[in-house]
Amino acid sequence: MTVNGRKLWFLFFGLFISVIAYLSTALVEIADAVDIRLVTREVSLGRIPREMFSETFTVSPDCRRIAFAAGKGQSVVVVIDGRETKRYSNIGMSAFLFSPDSKHLAHPVTKGPGWSVAVDGKEGKIYDGITNTLAFSPDSQRVTYGARKGDKWVVVVDGKEQEKEYDAILPGTPVFSPDGSRIAYGAQIGKKVLLVIDGSEGQEYDDIMEGSVVFTPDGAHVIHAVKIGRRWSLMMDEESKGSGYSKITKCPVFSPDGQHMAYAVKKVRSDFLVVDGQEKEADGEIECISFSPDGKRLAYTASKGFKQIFVVDGKQVGEFDSIRGNTIVFSPDSQHVAYTARRGNNEWFVVMDGQEGKKYDRVMEGTLVFSPDSQHLAYTAQSNWKYLVVVDGVEGNQYDNTVRNGMLIFDSPQHLHALMQNRGQYVKVDIDIVQ
Repeated sequence: MTVNGRKLWFLFFGLFISVIAYLSTALVEIADAVDIRLVTREVSLGRIPREMFSETFTVSPDCRRIAFAAGKGQSVVVVIDGRETKRYSNIGMSAFLFSPDSKHLAHPVTKGPGWSVAVDGKEGKIYDGITNTLAFSPDSQRVTYGARKGDKWVVVVDGKEQEKEYDAILPGTPVFSPDGSRIAYGAQIGKKVLLVIDGSEGQEYDDIMEGSVVFTPDGAHVIHAVKIGRRWSLMMDEESKGSGYSKITKCPVFSPDGQHMAYAVKKVRSDFLVVDGQEKEADGEIECISFSPDGKRLAYTASKGFKQIFVVDGKQVGEFDSIRGNTIVFSPDSQHVAYTARRGNNEWFVVMDGQEGKKYDRVMEGTLVFSPDSQHLAYTAQSNWKYLVVVDGVEGNQYDNTVRNGMLIFDSPQHLHALMQNRGQYVKVDIDIVQ
């Protein structure tokens, strides 16, 4: 063979190796995309009645139970897990609540001219009105709510009225401490508001930010955002932890280990992220904040002009037309982070570690979840008016609709379940991930 012939042979050999390498990479990518399959089982939870009041529809935290109210002749019946229970002349439409352990259900009902709260079908004392905020303690053993007596309001805990009456009980309160032993709520006296902790009144303010009243993870203190004059401050009990803000744009968020706290504020025209008391200028008005499970990472979304950005570990890593609110999810091992974003009018997709997934008409809020071993990512999406569960990019069966507030729950690293609507029925869907 001549020298030129040898060169030509080496050229063809090199090209052959390159082609093999490319095909191998492509095959690996294809294998990675389809290295699982989804095995689905479905169980009906009963039909969807035409007389259902959709605003009462509630899903339990474990995503295994459903409850709603439906018209029945001249009365209203409560339906739990497909079974009709008690009938009432009327019912509270916006305050159906399952307990954290999913075993109990509370909701307002009418009894004659007044209102009471029924817990597992047992009605309490009758009042002139009930607030929309019902709360179970974290251990599911206690219940609290606000009740109206004439033109005054009182907080009721475990069926017992608290001593003092007020002009109003603030929305989003009362709240329990993590161990369920303490209670805090906002109350109005005339034109002023105050925080009541375990029955003791604090100082008066011009306003308390809705959703800001929260106990610290150890239950020792209560955080709340208050307005004094034209400025906002963040308070821990009666001590200021930050003041002089034009606006508090995001309520305090704690890391899972309870060691860190973050919130967002606006000073004049600048936005700041405040972490453990330290202010840092933010890239836009912050809308959502999330800590990783180990508390070492922090991510947030913010509005910046006509766009929304995603920031993690202090770096902007994404810019989109929209980012779905409160969809930031870290994996249990804190190594991965995912969220839902949109480009254009109808191109929603999931972004994990900067990589964009398949486009859908919608990705359902609240369904994005990692498996316990951090190896799988699942969510519910809508495509061509059908709904389906997607795991690692693999699509499951299609259904007529999802359910409001219906989450996806991993029961093990290889199994998850969801609730769907299909052919006029509510359906529990169990999915096995087979590799």
